Amino acid sequence: MGQERTRKYVLGIVYELISVDGIENLSMRKVAQAAGMSTGTINYHFGNKQRLLIAALESAYELPEDWEVYSGSPIKQLHRLLSGYICRSPRDRFWRFWINYLATSTRDLELLSHQSDRYRRQQRFWARLIADGMAVGEFRKDVDPQRKAEELLILAHGLLVRQLAAPEEGSRDIAQDLLMSHLASMRA
Repeated sequence: MGQERTRKYVLGIVYELISVDGIENLSMRKVAQAAGMSTGTINYHFGNKQRLLIAALESAYELPEDWEVYSGSPIKQLHRLLSGYICRSPRDRFWRFWINYLATSTRDLELLSHQSDRYRRQQRFWARLIADGMAVGEFRKDVDPQRKAEELLILAHGLLVRQLAAPEEGSRDIAQDLLMSHLASMRA
């Protein structure tokens, strides 16, 4: 297994373990056992639990593998990103990991700093997509890209909490409807 595949495989295990048992019950040893690897291998790739958690969060925010399909259309790219905020199932392991990470970051300054930085980078990226969409005529010219990116992120994260707190299909439907109607309201 190549280094990148190993990394992705281990991070998938991390999402699963945390989504079931929480961050406080995660250890490098548990990750190694679940991955069928030595603790030394896990430490080699990630260093320590803190860096493992940060790597897991960063990995989850990488652009989707099908990103190139949406190239040239900022509105389609933003739609693709917003679709990722709809839980695929009531036990969506990444979003359950995310809520655990977020909760832990309220007590851990390094994780909080990283979470805040990740949010700001995401907001800038979404604002750039909106500005690009305005430039090519997909979004209305009166949209403020910074403000709209902030609104979309607040809405998306709030809807995530709703989906996790009330994990039924109706919650996912509401999230889908609200996010896509907000996106549609920006169309030129």
